[in-house]
Amino acid sequence: MKNSTRRVFLKDATLLAASLPAASLFLPRTLLAATASSGPQSTPPPMPATTPIRRDAFRAYLLRAIEAKLPGILEHARPSGQFGTEPWVVGDQNSILTLALLYHCEGGPHYRDPVLLEHIAAGGRFLRARQDAKGMYPFDKKDGSNWGPIYMPWTYLRWMVTYQLMVADLSPADRAIWTEGLTLGYGGIAATELSSRSNIYPGTLTGAPPLQPGEVRPWIHNIPCHHAAGLFIAARQFGRPEWEKQAREYMQLVIAAQSPHGWWTEHRGPVVLYNRVYIEALGIYHALSGDEAVRPALERGNIYHLNYLYPDGSAIETVDERNPYGPLKVSHDAAGKVRYVTPQASIHPGLYFTDAGRAQLAHQWPIVAARDPAELDADFLYLFLPKDDAGFVFTSQPDRRHRMGADALIAREDPWLVSLSAYCCARTPNRFIQDRQNLLSIFHRDSGLILGGGNTKLQPLWSTLTVGDTKLLTPIGAKRETNLAPDVALSYTPDHCEITEPAPNRWTQRISAAGAIADLTCEILSDRRLRLSAALVQAAPDGRLATVHLTFLPYPESPVTFSDGTHADIAATTLWEKSGVTTVGHHNWQLTVPAAARVACPVLPHNPYSTDGHAEATEGRLVVSLPLGAKEQRHSLTLSVAKQS
Repeated sequence: MKNSTRRVFLKDATLLAASLPAASLFLPRTLLAATASSGPQSTPPPMPATTPIRRDAFRAYLLRAIEAKLPGILEHARPSGQFGTEPWVVGDQNSILTLALLYHCEGGPHYRDPVLLEHIAAGGRFLRARQDAKGMYPFDKKDGSNWGPIYMPWTYLRWMVTYQLMVADLSPADRAIWTEGLTLGYGGIAATELSSRSNIYPGTLTGAPPLQPGEVRPWIHNIPCHHAAGLFIAARQFGRPEWEKQAREYMQLVIAAQSPHGWWTEHRGPVVLYNRVYIEALGIYHALSGDEAVRPALERGNIYHLNYLYPDGSAIETVDERNPYGPLKVSHDAAGKVRYVTPQASIHPGLYFTDAGRAQLAHQWPIVAARDPAELDADFLYLFLPKDDAGFVFTSQPDRRHRMGADALIAREDPWLVSLSAYCCARTPNRFIQDRQNLLSIFHRDSGLILGGGNTKLQPLWSTLTVGDTKLLTPIGAKRETNLAPDVALSYTPDHCEITEPAPNRWTQRISAAGAIADLTCEILSDRRLRLSAALVQAAPDGRLATVHLTFLPYPESPVTFSDGTHADIAATTLWEKSGVTTVGHHNWQLTVPAAARVACPVLPHNPYSTDGHAEATEGRLVVSLPLGAKEQRHSLTLSVAKQS
């Protein structure tokens, strides 16, 4: 690492008390109380969108976040160099970078602490000892499952950066062991992991020709993108100019593969949550290499993420084919009132290098900083911290209307945010590429995310439009070998979708599936009311029933209420169903529904990160299904949001 980079964390003498900004862009009132970490605090006033972060305050918070991890790291550190709880997974060794940053923090309580030095050295020795002959690790998970051998990109990059920080402090014997392990690993990475030679290469993208015998193609994906950043450092440290050339050329391929809208596809169309991994890797590479060719790609990516960001700090999931909106967490204020903590709010060093990235950072920090600092992955944020306050200045704001061609639209009409997707593609058996099935999300400042939640597999009730009997398919009981794109007499992914805005604050999605065509219209009526309309434009030629499904996010500790005076448990572990009611209420909203509507909860997804696809009840949705046939060709529903007390 260049000396100018090292000075970022070596010069300052003491840990500072963090002084947080008051609020953030469009921070929803229902979540403001959730941003208090402890103790009584008043609701902060709004902050202008042009207010940047102060470096000293941000640096102090990052140091607190790094320091907060130390007790847990040391509690589970073993003399062998193994970190983490049993069963051990290779990601447990990521802690060596955290320890290295604390070891080098001048004036800090752990500066050049020999105990930390031994833990760091032992951690690298353990990584070397656990490598196989190729330098790979078993991709084990804490649930006991194994996903095969891997050059774990997140661990390799952190080990490589730690080597660069610690090489002068390691004993000659340890330096030799670390060098041996890292050159073995990055030799394998250089040979296989940036191309289709990789043993985890998922295959060609939709529409691309299959590989010919002996053909090798670059693999443009977030994993090799991180590998390339580490390979660049390895090249400089170990005198391997061919690795540096390979890393630079690969990053140019990544830039060329980026959509003009700022994202990289992994099947067809964008991802959101994993897209930030590309931005982080490119940001780290840019900081290390000074390669200015990367900056336009960072700006495009950060503009995309700034616009695909809910006011509560979570990623807008509507166009994401990788990850649905995660379960909400619950906190309670001093009076015992429930507050909801949103998932997936994150910050990373790729935000530092462009105006739109710094705008996103300013928006996210108060949300992230209100949480347990130990939850933040602060190492790279601290390592590449801008040198002064000028490095946090920005002018960007989210667009009131953000379009990605004809395929997607974000409409911000405070206090509402409506996200519409028209991305359609063939289903794939790949467990990590979700079916593109859910096309509409609705957010309100006083509620958070109400409707939407994203995509999954094998669950037709998560689909905005189905044609056929939804009971023909379920994720319940799926196994690792289950066909995740089965041939079934049910259409649950759209063939085509068009988005129009026929009048101010009214949007229609015309959705086609299996020959049936339905319109789903969303119209903002006021600050508190929104109308949803579903209409059958054309019946399926074979007579199968078309059904529109509205997926609502479950808010823990809030019951579901009905017009007949009954209620149901949103946290039920077994599916319940309800019909014949005229209103459904949950959280702080109420929805009028036609008598033909069917209400069900929890409608579970397929979880690709569990071995058997099993999902917990908290991952489910409250689904309102609206049949469209000869008897019911149109439905109109009104969504009303109550004021927060």
